[in-house]
Amino acid sequence: MQSEESANLSTAAQPQIGLLPKLRYYWTFVVAALCFIILGIPVILIGLLLRRLFNNQDFIYPFGKFGARCYLRAAGARVHASGYENVDPHKAYVFVANHQSNLDPPLIIAYIGRNPGWLAKKEVFKIPIMGQGIKQVHAIPVDRTNREAAIASTKRGADVLRTGRSVVAFPEGTRTVDGKIKDFKKGVFYMALEAGAPVVPIIVNDTRLVMRKGTSYCLPNDVSVEILPPISTEGYTLSNVGELITKVQNEFVKRVKTD
Repeated sequence: MQSEESANLSTAAQPQIGLLPKLRYYWTFVVAALCFIILGIPVILIGLLLRRLFNNQDFIYPFGKFGARCYLRAAGARVHASGYENVDPHKAYVFVANHQSNLDPPLIIAYIGRNPGWLAKKEVFKIPIMGQGIKQVHAIPVDRTNREAAIASTKRGADVLRTGRSVVAFPEGTRTVDGKIKDFKKGVFYMALEAGAPVVPIIVNDTRLVMRKGTSYCLPNDVSVEILPPISTEGYTLSNVGELITKVQNEFVKRVKTD
């Protein structure tokens, strides 16, 4: 259900928007559908087969990155990525990103520079075909309404990290309208503590200017994704995890642009 804040923004902004940005918004749906039908379905099916026969765990990733780039281009996002030198390509991290647009997941998919697992809402796994695809990117279902299920998700995420594969999460849990950082949820940080994995902030800026929550248009604009240096989880426990969360959150508050 659309929030009052989103609805007010949508109502106020859309009358000033011309036809082309609205057409571009719906064009993103066409591009996403074509990528899924032409590329996604066969790749997912082949990926299932390769996984069962040869234990190929990464077949789907290059195709997913290509589809993500197509979607970003269709929306008019001109991407500037930086910070790759801050992380070891052979080490597992918990990547945490701020969330201000539907463009954020494809942005990270296309530009993170590795093949990570993801924390994802459990409802996505129920979508035919797509649910099979998201399992192939080592996604971990999250049910925030069930405490036991949430704990189980944390443990599954830690298991993925122990295999040497990084995990990506949006600790705010939902998109922001104005870019302002919301409170971070603790689950992803529990996962990092359990696996002993460093936390890496990913700063996303200006995707809301291209495709803002609560609106139905796209405005071409520069967007950026910046990978910051890892923050060690050593010395942190469940009793002082709040200090870790505050430390990570402050990195976002300093760098994320807001309205």
